Amino acid sequence: MKVLVVHRQKGLTKIIKDRLHPWGVHRAHTGLDGLLATRTERFDLVICELDLPVVTGIEMIRSIRICSTYKNIPVVVMKQGLESDGHARLIRMLNANLLTMKEVYEMQKMVVDPDYAQ
Repeated sequence: MKVLVVHRQKGLTKIIKDRLHPWGVHRAHTGLDGLLATRTERFDLVICELDLPVVTGIEMIRSIRICSTYKNIPVVVMKQGLESDGHARLIRMLNANLLTMKEVYEMQKMVVDPDYAQ
């Protein structure tokens, strides 16, 4: 399983990468880098935030969804608590899911089955 994690904070992407280490995790720190990564590699899951530099998270998800390869890929947006009702509606329209920052930090306790990575 290959996962793309897109977040401006390198420390947070490292936490997620460490927790999902049995899987192939690619990190990007701007929406543009995340979008370009989806054009050069095939991912099974995208985890991102909304407030990304260069290309926003919403723009990145919308562009990913336009590509037929990624129409149905699971996308998880890390919620920071500042999202408006409009953001939540857009996220649902783009067929993405919200994950709270508390849930992200709880990933530190998660155990990933390495057999599922294949």
